[in-house]
Amino acid sequence: MKLVLRTEKTDGEHPLYVRLKIGGSAYWCNLLMTVDAAEWNEVSKSERKQKNYLNKKGISKKIALIEDAITDMRRHHRLTKDNLDEVIENVVLADKREGLKRAEALKKDIEYNKKTNIKNFVIEHVHGIENGTIRTSTKGKYAKESIKNWQQFRRVFLDFYKIMPFEWDNINEALADRYISYLESLGYMKYTLDKHISLFKTLIGAAERQGLHTNHIACSLLRSPKITEDDKAKKIYLTKEELSALYEMPLNGFQEQVRDVFLIGCFTGMRFSDYSRIKKANIGFTHNGTKVIRLKQEKTAKVVVVPIMDDRLEVLLKKYDYNVPKIWDQNLNRTIKEICKNLSESVPSLQKKERTILTLKEKRAESNAQKKGKVLYEYDEQGYPLKPRWELVASHTARRSCITNMYLSKKFTIPQMMSVSGHKTEAMFFKYVKLSLDEYAESVASAAVDGLF
Repeated sequence: MKLVLRTEKTDGEHPLYVRLKIGGSAYWCNLLMTVDAAEWNEVSKSERKQKNYLNKKGISKKIALIEDAITDMRRHHRLTKDNLDEVIENVVLADKREGLKRAEALKKDIEYNKKTNIKNFVIEHVHGIENGTIRTSTKGKYAKESIKNWQQFRRVFLDFYKIMPFEWDNINEALADRYISYLESLGYMKYTLDKHISLFKTLIGAAERQGLHTNHIACSLLRSPKITEDDKAKKIYLTKEELSALYEMPLNGFQEQVRDVFLIGCFTGMRFSDYSRIKKANIGFTHNGTKVIRLKQEKTAKVVVVPIMDDRLEVLLKKYDYNVPKIWDQNLNRTIKEICKNLSESVPSLQKKERTILTLKEKRAESNAQKKGKVLYEYDEQGYPLKPRWELVASHTARRSCITNMYLSKKFTIPQMMSVSGHKTEAMFFKYVKLSLDEYAESVASAAVDGLF
């Protein structure tokens, strides 16, 4: 098989050709292999030099394979232009195709290793939650609060992973205990511990569904602590009398705005993320002419229709032309405490001490104060910190206040109240009914006015 260059140029890379007779016609076949014209013109004068040159270029074996294929096709009467082009392409591009396969396999290995590495999986999973590519079980995007929880989990988990790196199949009872002990060492409340453990279990399940491990017992090894009411920070509601005093309290400037926004929450039962963004466009009427607030909840994406049931709510909304002032959650929490502290001078119930637990930040502040011989908090006989009720007031107190006072009024059915609060289950609804044991006792006594039975 004679190899030639079909060019008059004496330099540069050019393809080798072979002249064949196919179907009675001459055909110049491009072998898809190039050589330097100057070098080829030099070596083509000698069969030995040409052979050595082709060996050096690494194309001798490919030419031999093509020649064998041509002989075989002639023998079986299969030599056509299309068959010949296909053979040449398969022989010449075999190395490139194999290289691409190896590169693709390597890429897949890298991606697999990236996923099976727990650190990388956590980072990618939380990033997916942040950008919306990973959805909830109902295929919705994660709410802001949930995203914050996952971000906190990522930070704490990666700190633990630095201390004790492990793989999915290494998750055993000892490691689960180490993880829980680590969370406890950070001073987290049991509620926060439960949240971190729950998210870790969710992560393990997600990785298992993706086929990244077969550690089927990993989730069962991560047991959440038993949480009682004494393990939770005290959550209060403001009574009707306290709300009335707060409404009548003379204020101005920023404090007045904070008080008004907070009371709007108390009279609607909405979450702060919802009542803080009420706009004029959310105000409307039912078919029967009842004035309502229509708003899609940020947390659940569920639309609630809240009737304006209290004249004070109408006054507050109208005061701002139905556009609730924009106030950040942190600013409201700080300022409403200051307001309630001042109000407690004329409303003694706000000075009543309640047993609670300290946040991680408060624990650290207390520890630093004790080192200096100071005590920031008063404690009861069981060692629980006590706080005045005014100090327990926060943005979410508004929602609890509305739900609890509606429940105490006995004017509404549970479904009616849930339509306002937006709760899906009665169990979740009743978590917001914050009655003390004394209040429950008084309720029972009131119901038993004619005797127990």
